[in-house]
Amino acid sequence: MQPWWQKKITVGAGMVGSLLLILQSVLGTIVWPTYKISQFPLAMLTAKGTPYEYVFKTLQLVAGGLVLVTLIALIRYALAIKKATFDRDLRVLTLSWLVWLLLQFVWPISIDVAITTKPVSIRDIVFGLLIIIMAFAMIQLGKSARKNRFESLRNALTLLGILYVLFNFLSYVVTLLGWPIHGFLDVMANDILAVAMGFLSWYFMRLAES
Repeated sequence: MQPWWQKKITVGAGMVGSLLLILQSVLGTIVWPTYKISQFPLAMLTAKGTPYEYVFKTLQLVAGGLVLVTLIALIRYALAIKKATFDRDLRVLTLSWLVWLLLQFVWPISIDVAITTKPVSIRDIVFGLLIIIMAFAMIQLGKSARKNRFESLRNALTLLGILYVLFNFLSYVVTLLGWPIHGFLDVMANDILAVAMGFLSWYFMRLAES
């Protein structure tokens, strides 16, 4: 009997999760016209006291959980083919993803923070460090992918890891400058992370047996 982690539906779950994460901003503008993609960060959808706070929190948990299933399946795959470095880097990425997902749920921003420019907070620092760790994990996994001759995976993860940091940094800069494009850059950064997870899922889904 085929192990659960070798099935296409398991390895491909991350693609579904990634798509749901990307659709968040679109759904937000449809159900809550107050939310403007160009102006406000994506975290506004799950901010305390917003009308659809728990709807979008649930969506994030479901989507993030699907990505997590894929990452765990890939760890099992790396163990099975005895790729120690690839396994290690997958574990770092998986842990980073899990921490990011949980913090988004238990430590949301408040609505006033979402709509105004505030001084740097402890939350900003924590999430900033997490962004750097996540990007580093993607780039490091890309290096491991190259050693295992997953060349296109290496190129994609390296590029997306760099873009993830870049768009988050630009989002922070325009917030300090007061430019009304903070939301757009924030959504782009989050979409880049989702695309990276989706590509990882798609890449290995092709190799899965059924």
